Amino acid sequence: MKSLLIPIAFAASLLAFDAEAKLPLINATCPGKLDVHVDQGGPVYVNGKEAKLKVFNDNAYEAKDAATGTTISITINPDGTPDVSYTGKARANGICTVASSEVAEPAAAAPTPASGESHPGSEQACLAAVSKKVGIASNKLSVIESLGSEAGISVSVKVPGAQAPWACMTDQKGKVWNVSYTGSEGKL
Repeated sequence: MKSLLIPIAFAASLLAFDAEAKLPLINATCPGKLDVHVDQGGPVYVNGKEAKLKVFNDNAYEAKDAATGTTISITINPDGTPDVSYTGKARANGICTVASSEVAEPAAAAPTPASGESHPGSEQACLAAVSKKVGIASNKLSVIESLGSEAGISVSVKVPGAQAPWACMTDQKGKVWNVSYTGSEGKL
């Protein structure tokens, strides 16, 4: 039985190293003055030095920094947001604060607004702007309506859990100049 387990464990470890990293761009800080930066797809840097990356699957990664004796664990949640934690010397461990992350979102076709008008550039810009404002991934939001005029383009965005839509205004080229909640304050 032992002779069978060794080849299986060896093959599994090879798969972990050979998998392609699909990491998003991440900037995080961890207790103990650790700065973590992840380039899109890797590599991972700890305090400016490249760490050795181990890929378990598309959602789980580990980066080891020999200089600090730290292991950075990165998991990608179903909504695409990252969680970062660390384990260091003398049982030091904790959760890192993700300062920024650019999640590579799947290209999804924007739903056709109820008005029948379509302003794809403005709609995508508004989805991104509302996403940033509410802290929910833009692929979870949807366009309710978009209306064009000489003054610009008005886009109404549905946010899960919000009682009213968000309003977004862009110029004709899709540059966002206003984002606001149309419901009562405190009743998102």
